[in-house]
Amino acid sequence: MKKTVYFGTLLLLFSALLAHHLAAKVYIDIRSPSFRKFPLAIFPFQSLLPTNREMQLGERATEILKNDLDISGFFTLIAPSEGAEKTGLPAAGGDPSAKPGEDRLGAGPQPLNFQPWANLGAEALVVGNLFYRDGSLTLEARLYDVVKKELIVGKRYVGEITDLSRMVHRFADEIIYALTGEQGFFQTKIIFVSQAGGFKELYMMDYDGRNVFPITNHKSTCLSPRVSPDGRWVLFTSYKFGNPDLFLKDLQTGEEKRISSHPGLNISPAWSPDGKRIALTLSKDGNSEIYAMNPDGSGLTRLTNHPDIDVSPTWSPDGQRIAFVSSRGGTPQIYVMSANGQNVQRLTFEGNYNTHPAWSPRGERIAFDASMGGGRNICLMNSDGSDLRVLTANMGQCEMPSWSPDGRHLVFSATRDGDPRIFLMNAEGTRIKRLTFQKGSDTYPYWVPRNREIPK
Repeated sequence: MKKTVYFGTLLLLFSALLAHHLAAKVYIDIRSPSFRKFPLAIFPFQSLLPTNREMQLGERATEILKNDLDISGFFTLIAPSEGAEKTGLPAAGGDPSAKPGEDRLGAGPQPLNFQPWANLGAEALVVGNLFYRDGSLTLEARLYDVVKKELIVGKRYVGEITDLSRMVHRFADEIIYALTGEQGFFQTKIIFVSQAGGFKELYMMDYDGRNVFPITNHKSTCLSPRVSPDGRWVLFTSYKFGNPDLFLKDLQTGEEKRISSHPGLNISPAWSPDGKRIALTLSKDGNSEIYAMNPDGSGLTRLTNHPDIDVSPTWSPDGQRIAFVSSRGGTPQIYVMSANGQNVQRLTFEGNYNTHPAWSPRGERIAFDASMGGGRNICLMNSDGSDLRVLTANMGQCEMPSWSPDGRHLVFSATRDGDPRIFLMNAEGTRIKRLTFQKGSDTYPYWVPRNREIPK
């Protein structure tokens, strides 16, 4: 079977279940007004076959896990002291030659000494081991309750060396779920437009900027990628045939087709939450208006009808409303309407060029970019237009925000370091991190829904 350049064979990760069932206890109430960061220690991942290569893999695994948990904002990460290193060293567990599933991870063959970690203030501890044999990489990782001196969750994953980051991301998600009761986003992807190869093509990467790979090869200009709620399809505009047409690509098979090629603009697509309808901007009648249609291009319905420009639709999570950009008030501003095009209301009255609205996963907030706050910045407001805040500053042109699946982070494009690059920050506008470092510009980031299968 032909292998596509961007999807490949699915990652074979095998995990062993706990010897115990996950406890119902929620260690961190992340929605509580009195939320405090949870003190968690990470013992550097150990190699049971001490080669130079494995030592490097252990360091990489530790670094990736620390980065994941730090970005979540839920933890105070505690480094091991000399005493903890000497007396709290985890015993090796498991058999690296065992087949996946044979070693159900319990607490380990020898008990840990939790006291040094407790003395450091840690309430939970992560330990991990790496095996590499016959071209196969095995990662075993455990999360312990330091206070109760018991295992919370243990997992075992098997794959190739190139799968290391995916294995660690997967265990980081296990940690988030075990301690908060909510899903993490560390296995998610970000799709974006990059000019790294000379043309503006679609690329995909891990949420933290690792494992970048191309999606399209149009040798043209591709814009505005939007992945379906089930993670299988991506919509985007391409000038492949000269006109800005709308394409639909299957991320599993690589097949693609043009689904909207009306004369003029076929741009800014957006999936409805159920994946059954697509909102988009067309100028086939001489003016940019918002329409809705089925994913195959049928069932076209016009939603706006105004002499001024209407563009950039985005659905609310409940599918009942659509936010969009219109210049009907004189300058581009954010508006909202019912999904059938009725009940149009203006949301923004500050800023003179407000574009690219993005509805948060829970529907309570809308992010957008605006000429406001001394430059072009990412802004945030409630879905009724109240409590408007500017999140970025001194980063050049900041545009095109997109929400993480948990609604706690945003990715966006900014020119802080010259050419546009993709950046990550939390929804408060802090902890900003650059994600892309390819040559050329990087724009139009879109955070892929959580339930996407993990490509290789």
